[in-house]
Amino acid sequence: MEIGKEIARLRKENGISQEKLAEILGVSRQAVTKWESGKTNPDTENLMALAKVFGVSIDNLCKNESRKQPKAKIHPGGHIFAAVSVLIVTAYCIIGGISGRFSGGTLICSLILAFPMEVFLHLILWGMIKSGDFSMLAGYDPKVKYNDENMKSFIAGLDFSLGFTTAGYLFMITSASLAAPEFGIMPLLLMAYVLSFTAMIMVMGYKFSDKIYADPKDAKNAKRGFPASVILMVMMLLSVGAFIVIFELKGYENNTAEPLPMLGLMLLSIGFSLAGYFIESARLKKEEEPVPFFGKWFIILNAAAFLSILLMAMV
Repeated sequence: MEIGKEIARLRKENGISQEKLAEILGVSRQAVTKWESGKTNPDTENLMALAKVFGVSIDNLCKNESRKQPKAKIHPGGHIFAAVSVLIVTAYCIIGGISGRFSGGTLICSLILAFPMEVFLHLILWGMIKSGDFSMLAGYDPKVKYNDENMKSFIAGLDFSLGFTTAGYLFMITSASLAAPEFGIMPLLLMAYVLSFTAMIMVMGYKFSDKIYADPKDAKNAKRGFPASVILMVMMLLSVGAFIVIFELKGYENNTAEPLPMLGLMLLSIGFSLAGYFIESARLKKEEEPVPFFGKWFIILNAAAFLSILLMAMV
């Protein structure tokens, strides 16, 4: 790893021993030795500290590393899961027609999962990999510098993981509809799918945050925003889940005005959560060390979102 050679060169130029550098950074001498030998790389915080000690920018410290970035290894797993999803829908139509257990609702749900959520999403992600244009990726900031090859690896991994998740739930939904339609577990499977789909995106984003950003400071900011992202996901799932459960418990009918106040409270709860998330994201970008851990508006807006969920049961 070329960054180790750069650390060793700068350390010697500044007349600093490995022991002294380790003391300044608050790490062991063995850690410095591993960096310089190329066995490991310093993490984000140590990289920023090294740049400060040597009086150079992080870009200069990593310049040799950035020149020799390996090509991304792209696996075609997304192609396979897209094809499998289409085959599952086709098989459901054939088996459901023959057995007499065909359901229009299951077909619509399956088509949504197979095409917008799998085939079309796969084509979009694969197009990003081939073109190197990541502007359609949620959260992409044109002002931020990214490591293009690592970004391609991230997108390929995301494509594979989401494809596996979608095909798996599509199989469970169609199988349940054919084997035990009377149980009506499709809403639960759909909620589990949304949870799994969202969690997969967040986990992959966190896992690759140290790799896809060219500037370690941007990687650190991305990780700082992870807890707020988790809370947003939880609040949105609580809002939708509470609406579905209360709707069923109260025995509301579709296409009636009775559940409209409850629907309004659900949308209000989601709106509060989203507003809190965006305000918190803006705060984290401005502050070097966020104190407190969550901003006051983030706490207030999420409390309002939770109150809206409670009110759903009372209307």
